[in-house]
Amino acid sequence: MIPSIGMMIGFYVTTRMISFLTRSGDRKEGIVVKLLAIITIIVTVICVFDLLLRGSV
Repeated sequence: MIPSIGMMIGFYVTTRMISFLTRSGDRKEGIVVKLLAIITIIVTVICVFDLLLRGSV
């Protein structure tokens, strides 16, 4: 159950960060926000994989 909840949260965070990266027009984000979004995506993916590996054993 916990790995499933962690995966849902991880996918939600990744989706939100992708939305920050793809905004355009008046809602366009600055370079610092884009950089932090990329870092957040990388950390989230690592954490989801770690959760899956530890949760299945």
